[in-house]
Amino acid sequence: MKSIKLTNNLSLHEYIPRELYTKYEGREHILISLLDKRLVEADQLLRKRFGAVTINDWWWGGARNWSGLRIPDSSYFSPTSQHSFGRASDKLFKNVTAEEVIEDIKINHLTYGITGLEEMVNWVHTDVRWSISGLLITFKK
Repeated sequence: MKSIKLTNNLSLHEYIPRELYTKYEGREHILISLLDKRLVEADQLLRKRFGAVTINDWWWGGARNWSGLRIPDSSYFSPTSQHSFGRASDKLFKNVTAEEVIEDIKINHLTYGITGLEEMVNWVHTDVRWSISGLLITFKK
C-alpha cells in the first residue's frame, strides 16, 4: 500500500479504516472522494497550530481505525454521525490536552471552518456539518 498525502501533514490513511483502504488499494481516488475537503483543511489548520496529531494510526501498527470515516461494518457506525459522511474526525494531540484544543476551537471555530464540536471527552471531535451562519454546534457524548 502507498501513502497518499492530502496536506503537508495529513495522509489519506489517517482518515480511512484499514479494511476500506486495503479494499481500494490502487484506486485511492475513490477513497479521497469519500472525505469532505473542509474536514481535512480544518484538521490541517489544527495540526499547524497545535503540532503532532493522531487520527487513525493503524498504518503504523496502532489500534485507532475508526477515528475518521466510519462505514456500516464498524461497531462505531451510526447512520446520522458526521463520521459516516466523511465530515468528522476524532483527534489526539501529542503536546496539548483535548481541553486546550476544545477551548481554542470555541473561540476560533470560524477561522478553522469547524461547525461541530464534542465536549466533555478526552479527545477532540470536530466536524464540518452544515450550519446556519457559521454557528458552532457543541454537544456531549
